[in-house]
Formats: sequence, C-alpha cells, structure tokens
Amino acid sequence: MRRLVAADALHEAGDLRQAELLYRELIDRFPDIWQLYFNCGLLLFESGRHEEALESYLRGLAVNPASDDLLYNAAICQKELGRYQAAIEFYLRALAIAPDAIDSLYNLAGCYRSIDDEHRAEEIYRDIITLAPDHLPSLNNLAYLTHKKAEIKSARQLYEKILEIDPGHVSADFMRAALSGETRTHSPDSYIEEVFDEFAGHYEQSLTAKLGYDLPSSLYDFYAQHLPDHKPEHVLDLGCGTGLVGEKFSTLCRSMTGVDISGNMLEAAHHKNLYNSLHKAEIIDYLDKCPGASYGLVISADVLPYLGSLEELFKKVLSVLADGGHFLFSVEDHPDDVLNPVLQQSGRFAHSKKYVRKVTGQAGWQMIAMTTLDLRKERNDWIQGSIYLMCPHPVS
Repeated sequence: MRRLVAADALHEAGDLRQAELLYRELIDRFPDIWQLYFNCGLLLFESGRHEEALESYLRGLAVNPASDDLLYNAAICQKELGRYQAAIEFYLRALAIAPDAIDSLYNLAGCYRSIDDEHRAEEIYRDIITLAPDHLPSLNNLAYLTHKKAEIKSARQLYEKILEIDPGHVSADFMRAALSGETRTHSPDSYIEEVFDEFAGHYEQSLTAKLGYDLPSSLYDFYAQHLPDHKPEHVLDLGCGTGLVGEKFSTLCRSMTGVDISGNMLEAAHHKNLYNSLHKAEIIDYLDKCPGASYGLVISADVLPYLGSLEELFKKVLSVLADGGHFLFSVEDHPDDVLNPVLQQSGRFAHSKKYVRKVTGQAGWQMIAMTTLDLRKERNDWIQGSIYLMCPHPVS
C-alpha cells in the first residue's frame, strides 16, 4: 500500500498533521486492517492526545482482540490518563497472550505501585528478574521496595548486584553506601534528581496523607511567631518541590522564586501559579549564578537532609540575602554531638545541633530561634527534626 508507506514516511519525518490525515483516510477505506489503528494511535499518543490514541487502539482491538501490541499500547494510554486499574486489566490481557513480555510485566508492576499494591509489584519484579536477571530497572525497584520494608541485608545485596552489572550506577552506589554505614559528605545530584522525578506524581499524597508531613505549615507558624511584622518583598524557596512551601508563604511577599533539581517537581509547582519564576538547578549552582539577587527570606524545607555537608550552602545563601533578610530551614536531627553530617540508612543525612551551630557561626549567621518537632513518619516511627531561623551576624 503506497499510501500507507507515504503515511509512515510523513510520520517518521515529523509531519504529524499530514500523516494523520492519510492514516484516517486509509482507515475509512480499509476498516478491517488493525495495523492502521495501531499506527494512528502511535501518532496521536506522540501528539499528547492520549484519549484519542486510546480510542484508536480500542477500534483496532475490535478488529483484532488478540493483538498484544494493541493491548500494550492501550494500557500505556490508560496509565498516562491516570486510570491505573484499567491499565492493569489491559496489561493482564496482553500478558495472557505473551506471558514473558518484559515491558508489559515491568509496566504492570509500576501500575500496582501507583495503586499502593507494593506486594504485587514486588512479586512481578522478582518474576522479571527470573526471566531477565540483568534487568536493571526491576532490580532497582526491587531494591527500593525491599529497603522500604527494612530488609536491609537483602536491599544491600540487590544494590551490589546492580553495581556488578553497571559499576557506574550512581544511585545504587550511594544507597549501598548508606546501607553499609559508609561515610559520605554529600548526595550525588543525579541521585536526588532521580528520586524526586520518580516521586513527583504522588509526592504530596504520600507525604501528607500517609506520612503525617506538615512541615510547611510548621515553618510558616514558626516564622510568624518570631517575626510577626516582617513581610519580605522577595522570597527564595530552595528545593521548592511541588510548591507546598509556596502555598503557605506566597501571600506573605510580593514575589517568590522556586528552585529545584527535579523537572517533574517543578512541573507540578508550575501548575499552582504560586511562583513568579521557577528554575531547574542544583541549589548551590543557582546561588552561584545570582550573586546580585536580594531575597528578604530564603526557605529550605526538608532539603538539607539531601545535601550532606552544609558549609558551602550557608556561605552562598548569605551572598543572595537582602539587608535585614533571614534564612529559614529544617534538618533531620542526629541525637549525638557529632561535628559532621551522618549518612543514614534512609539515604538522607542527619545533622546534630552542635554541627548546625558550628557551620552557621563560621559562615556568619546568628540564630534567632530553633525548635524541635516531628517531621514525618517512617515505618510508623516519627523522624525527629529541627527548624532554624537565622539572620546574618551583625558586623562589628
């Protein structure tokens, strides 16, 4: 069929409008050829028209109900539309035809994770590894779920297996170090970006509904308690995530800037229309590139546990602070008077009060107030942390 070849060529060349017209013309003339619905569905999906793509795949399935390709792609559409249970049903139908299809199994496991059926997801990841022992994404997800259940030895072994396959796997190396009690001074940027890009879709639901997280409200109340009359003109939200801090502080100031290393987190924050500008950057890099900035308040909520050493951060924040400005931040507490950040098995760093006092003092800060609180739950126990409010030390 020359017109099909032409349609495919237009599709390949990126002329989606003309390709779609040809595909639809061919479907009208040859409604019993299921591959036409498949190709048209691919084009519609690439265009972000997921509902229309799904309709095309469903029309193809009416012609050929046994096409695992159509079933797989229909499942992807349902998943993209947030209909995880419907996606699961399509993946199961595809797997009934091709039971060892790794892509279908892997995406099915992801759907089960999205509906919080982590037990079923874990079973499927194990099935995949039986079929394909070197399947890194499944090994990585299985390591995460095993770690989450506090099966530390098994999780460490899985991370070690990943490193045998890919010695340069940054996230696996970092988490193996965390589970082995090794000393590290910082988290790799790629690890932080990967964690939060993966987490973005269910970040707020997981934190607030399941883990009792209310740190942005605590920060706002703490700030209002100690500086009730201070209304900063410009606020910088370092590690803004999905904008939970912005929701609390945006009415306090004239403008708010958000910075985060995760593009997916920033996308969620963008839709809230709280920030005057959003920047995808590692926060030290961002602070380096805006020395002329003048922020009346810099906030960093639940970010320092992912940084490790804090000496450079406290110096850089001073360089972007307006006269009379303040720094409001939180840390996870370490109970001992250790003078260095401590990498925990969670992959986050704990900082002792003695360490925070030392590095802030050396950088030129003085403490206005500090309080200790429960940050969020982890395995049914509360993580203890502290909120600090700082201002520059007056020059004598």
